Amino acid sequence: MNALRRGVKNAFRNTIRSVGVIVILAVAIALSISMLIARDAVNTKINSVRATTGNTITVSPKGFYGGFGGGTPLTNADVTKVTALPDVSVVKAALTQRLRSSSTSLVSGVSAGSLGQQFGGGGGGGGFGQSTGTSGSTQTFTLPVTFTGTNSPGDALTGGANGGSTEKLTHGTSFAANSTQDVAIVGTAIASANNLSVGSTFTAWGTTIKVVGIYDAGSTFANNGVLMPLATVQTLSGSTGQVTSIQVVATSVDTVSKVTTEIEHALGSAADVTSQQAQTEAQLAPLNSVKTISTYTLIGAVVAAAIILLLSMLMIVRERRREIGVLKAIGAPNKSVIGQFIAESATFTVLGSIVGFIFGVLLASPITSVLVSSNTSTTTTFGGFGGGFRGAGGFGGGGGGGGSFTPPSGGAAPGGGSFRFGGFHGVSSTLTQVHTSVGVSTLVFAFVAAILIGAIGSAVAVGNIVRIRPAEVLRSE
Repeated sequence: MNALRRGVKNAFRNTIRSVGVIVILAVAIALSISMLIARDAVNTKINSVRATTGNTITVSPKGFYGGFGGGTPLTNADVTKVTALPDVSVVKAALTQRLRSSSTSLVSGVSAGSLGQQFGGGGGGGGFGQSTGTSGSTQTFTLPVTFTGTNSPGDALTGGANGGSTEKLTHGTSFAANSTQDVAIVGTAIASANNLSVGSTFTAWGTTIKVVGIYDAGSTFANNGVLMPLATVQTLSGSTGQVTSIQVVATSVDTVSKVTTEIEHALGSAADVTSQQAQTEAQLAPLNSVKTISTYTLIGAVVAAAIILLLSMLMIVRERRREIGVLKAIGAPNKSVIGQFIAESATFTVLGSIVGFIFGVLLASPITSVLVSSNTSTTTTFGGFGGGFRGAGGFGGGGGGGGSFTPPSGGAAPGGGSFRFGGFHGVSSTLTQVHTSVGVSTLVFAFVAAILIGAIGSAVAVGNIVRIRPAEVLRSE
């Protein structure tokens, strides 16, 4: 115990040097702790994205994409085939239509603005919805309202739009996946524009629909929609048994390729099957780069801290050779002298670790944000908003009178004008949302790192102490 007490006291014999050693150790340890936390946070984000996005497969009617193609709607039978495949955990089917004022009492919660007028209204040639006015006069364009029939209420809009997220029910209740009732959950934008609340009604396809819930998906575009039971939309729109989008979730990222092939074989030439695995891996490449950087920095910081302590203890032992020689000469055993210097080294390590841990935790979040922001692109990944838009003029239907739509390049739009917008899954928009936290692994690492740094720092001191001979030291003095 005397040796240990002397070691702790000796750590502060030279205050300036002691403070310098502790500060330098704290900086290195703070960097290593922050890099460990950043690495864990990024790794958690990568696993989360892969679990929720990388294993998603989108199935749509053959050639039905972007409004520039035709195709025949998929059916409930196709959904059943996909559901029966192995390695498939979730199947979400959707039938999405955009209704103008002639088909619904609802008005859009989003103003067309100059962009809407440019791309949707204009001179009565096709567009996003309904434009009114006589030939030669200024036309006013009104955005249609998106109705999505889904068998997956609660996550029909996974990914949202323009940075939105999965819809969250803010008021009321949801409907059952297999419901056939004339009910709907409306987005906050639609609810606000039409003064709707839970229990309110509106009309669509000549039928009175009751609002049972209101959702918020985090973006204006996603909140400007209406979710209804799939069977109800199929019946009311005259599209019995039809779907415009099937979203399949594989059991894991590793089975995506296999499931994609199985779906292609099951549905044949009737569908286009695309997976987000390649897109997801490309989007995750910057995060993997951050993970690699943080790993190497973590290792470098720990090694640097150990070297700093090693050199410091080496200098201290050389400065106190005479003291060590005298202790040995008066009968102090090697283990007592060694224990004194190990205690001194441990004191530096513990103090440096405490200060470094505190600052490492405080700096972890901003350092992680800088690393992620500087390595992550802002490109948005498309795919999976909830299926195609068809009927009622669609996104390409006639302007003033609901006429037919002829896509460019000779494609034919089915069902009186159809459009499928792949939607927004918002992968990259969420990549920068990496949240740091201090877990048990961080605490364990800090403890192990402190032991490792202290052991390496003490190793040279122990070796030098053993080699010091009292007679030689006293003779030289």
